Amino acid sequence: MEESPKKIVRTIRFKLVHFVLVLIACVIVLLVVLIPQRLRIRSAQDEYNARVDVLNQTKRTYAQERENLQFMRTDTYKIQQGMIKYGWHYQEDKLIQDDSVATITE
Repeated sequence: MEESPKKIVRTIRFKLVHFVLVLIACVIVLLVVLIPQRLRIRSAQDEYNARVDVLNQTKRTYAQERENLQFMRTDTYKIQQGMIKYGWHYQEDKLIQDDSVATITE
């Protein structure tokens, strides 16, 4: 009877040197890849937040200017500016001089 060839069984032993090499490789990957990537993400997030702040400020300014424009279209504003500039205002479709404005006579 023939003897069957014996299977060679090798056991893999995880040595401390292998663990240290894997640990060093992980640290290198962390330092070279992940940390700069996180820094770029943070700087992009900060830039995004700054742009959002500028946009919100622009929206507020636009809303205020729009309110000012709407007020400038009213008769109250026109009368007010006429009183300031000329000392005259309209009352019931007649141009009358405002009594609060003193006239200069020489």
